Amino acid sequence: MEQPKREGCSPGKTPQGPACSCTPENQECSLQGLGCNLGKSQLGPDYGLGNPSPGPDSKPPSLPLPPTSPTLSDLGQPQKSPLTGADKKYPLMKQRGFYSDILSPGALDQLGNVCRGPCMTQNFLRQADLDKFTPKAGTFKIPEDFEERIEQQCIGPTTQLLTQTDFPLKAYEPKVQVPFQVLPGQCPRKTEIERRKRQYLSLDIEQLLSNEGIDSNKLMPRHPDPQHPQTIEQGHDPLFPIYLPLKVFDNEEFDCRTPREWIDMGLEPGSMDRKPVPGKALLPTEDVLGHEDPKSQKLKYKWCEVGVLDYDRERKLYLVHKTDEKGLVRDETGKPILNGGVTPEGRPPLQLCQYWVPRIQLLFCAEDPRVFTQRVVRANALRKNTEALLLYNLYIDCMPSEGQRIINEQSLSRIKQWTMSTPRMRKG
Repeated sequence: MEQPKREGCSPGKTPQGPACSCTPENQECSLQGLGCNLGKSQLGPDYGLGNPSPGPDSKPPSLPLPPTSPTLSDLGQPQKSPLTGADKKYPLMKQRGFYSDILSPGALDQLGNVCRGPCMTQNFLRQADLDKFTPKAGTFKIPEDFEERIEQQCIGPTTQLLTQTDFPLKAYEPKVQVPFQVLPGQCPRKTEIERRKRQYLSLDIEQLLSNEGIDSNKLMPRHPDPQHPQTIEQGHDPLFPIYLPLKVFDNEEFDCRTPREWIDMGLEPGSMDRKPVPGKALLPTEDVLGHEDPKSQKLKYKWCEVGVLDYDRERKLYLVHKTDEKGLVRDETGKPILNGGVTPEGRPPLQLCQYWVPRIQLLFCAEDPRVFTQRVVRANALRKNTEALLLYNLYIDCMPSEGQRIINEQSLSRIKQWTMSTPRMRKG
């Protein structure tokens, strides 16, 4: 005989069949009741309305006991232990869904064409190739300094040397006494060279001489001014204008290189052409008068940036060329001067910006300006002392000797006694 369908049991309600009851003797929970409850929620509320009444063999119902361990439902989610009490129920499981709506008639007039993309500007690149859209060459006006503007224009970082120069990089390297391979912790040779190079370029020779009390404009000898003679009351130092050249008192022991080594610093590896060597020279500011009369009172001397071109061994003079406003050494045609300006035809005549100067008036960029300052100070002090001795001997030689009388011993002793009795003479 077919078994009748039974309605699932739920906690807090009286079971309607013996299949959903648990006896207090075995102390087991009816797991089938939980399954029936889930099945009822899925099948609908009409499930189990036509169940027949329990038969006469059914036992009286009993309350279910809590389960010993949680189980997994058909949906794969862990079920919690059933709660005891009439006012506590399982939460309802709602079915998910998607919401949609139908547009009302006339909505397309407000929305427009939903299949069309956003508005965009048409591409005129193809039209620019046509002849009627090609601009004429006379439309654009090129400025006169177009090439200079192109050279000054710099877009983005670059490793190119933007500063144009006529001097080799080797000509700025100072001479250092550092081995090529050093121990760990010591300063490398290249680092020492770079530090000294930056230090030498940052020092100003004119300021260093001013700190020693020397005016660069007064280092060069001048013609005496007969209309405005220099007197003792004016307090000038020296008392009389200088007349001896400074190169006579130069001490060559201060030099760290020979003249040939200085000139060869203009040679670059792999090149046969010798470039100028950078430096500073004490030159007149006015070139025309500087060549006509170097000792003129109207001239003003200052340290100018120059390029050393050549050296004369017989006269011991260096040929220097003043740099232009861009720091370049160029000839009259605007070309770089190589090999001292000597051509197969010979040496051309000197330009207005070229001078032959002694070593005491020339400071190379690769030498220490502080050492060169002491060189100038020593030469200037020696010249001042020499001029004073010459003047002293001149006074003695020109003193008249006619009618001399010999001083007796008694008068000479009294003169010595009176002289030594003064406080200043006693102090020595």
